[in-house]
Amino acid sequence: MKKTIRIFCLPSHATKDRTSGVDMIRIIQPMNALNGYEDEEVKFKVDVWQINKPQEINWIDVAKQYDIIYLNYIALAWAFAGMGAMARHWKRKIVMDTDDDLHSIQTDNPTYKVYHKGSTFLKDLTAIYNECDYLTTTNTHLKNVLMSHTNKRHDQIKVFPNYIDLDNLYTHRSPFKDTLNIQLGWYGSTTHFIDLDEPEFMKGVDMIFKEYPNVTFKTVGALMPKYKMKWGQRYINAYGDTDIYKWVKGRFVELMDETDIMVIPLQSNIYTKSKSDIKRTESSSTMKPVVAQDMRQYRECITDGVDGMLCSTAQDWYSKIKRLIEDKKLRRKMGIAGFERVKRDKQMKNHIFEYSSFFKKILLDN
Repeated sequence: MKKTIRIFCLPSHATKDRTSGVDMIRIIQPMNALNGYEDEEVKFKVDVWQINKPQEINWIDVAKQYDIIYLNYIALAWAFAGMGAMARHWKRKIVMDTDDDLHSIQTDNPTYKVYHKGSTFLKDLTAIYNECDYLTTTNTHLKNVLMSHTNKRHDQIKVFPNYIDLDNLYTHRSPFKDTLNIQLGWYGSTTHFIDLDEPEFMKGVDMIFKEYPNVTFKTVGALMPKYKMKWGQRYINAYGDTDIYKWVKGRFVELMDETDIMVIPLQSNIYTKSKSDIKRTESSSTMKPVVAQDMRQYRECITDGVDGMLCSTAQDWYSKIKRLIEDKKLRRKMGIAGFERVKRDKQMKNHIFEYSSFFKKILLDN
């Protein structure tokens, strides 16, 4: 008879007004996909807590009913203690996901005051990491960071890359734009201001602006005053949406449809090395060609000149954007190739086995 593994999931950053992107990508999407999955040994029953439904979490009941509690990272000691005490009493496994190197927050980051070195929240977060049975994260760099700051062994931290759902959420494919006017596009939160200020990227785009008066640049979610001072009306800013579902079905679609080339600069420092390739994955899901920073996370998912382009110097940014501006066939071809790679490598439905194997192992092997 198959054993049923019961998992209770807590998207820790949810509010009544919005679902955060990190909660959806890291917890909600993969756990909904895992629910009902079964193999020759086990089947999974997964319940994801939904803040907008009339329900309260009773941790005593949760600990009695579920084998594993899976949550997004939290630094609230009292909140974790209330849950953890019940989980420990009933001998349940606690697994926590994190997608940011919170031990290396840069001073420009809005959360620096919360998670700076020596802060109470960072100390509490580290203690919570240590108390959890297992951690999950986005890439090997962040795995190594977590190992260096916690008591976790190599086999207690699992890497799950970010995947997306092309069939239900990321369903939009932008029609190809065959116009004389070219728009560069970018989107991100205030935590990425410093990336837009990457010196080589800015120099390369400035070279493009001087040569091509038909080019504009639109950023969604971050306003760069120096861009406005430098490029005037050719630099456009707009707001996104804090709710991931409204964003993906609304302003994300609008940005992709009006954009010809997506650009993804990234400052190279210890913090950004932990970042994922989600912007490239999302952009390529709409068939837009992507020009990205030449860093590990993008080298792992882009073959330069085939399904995207990689840049490190101002000359790179200039010459590669220039190629795409001047060659509409290449823009179309590269957009399609990027989409096909996402379809091949990044669909959530093709990676459920990774999650099932992990949760089965930590429960059945202990």
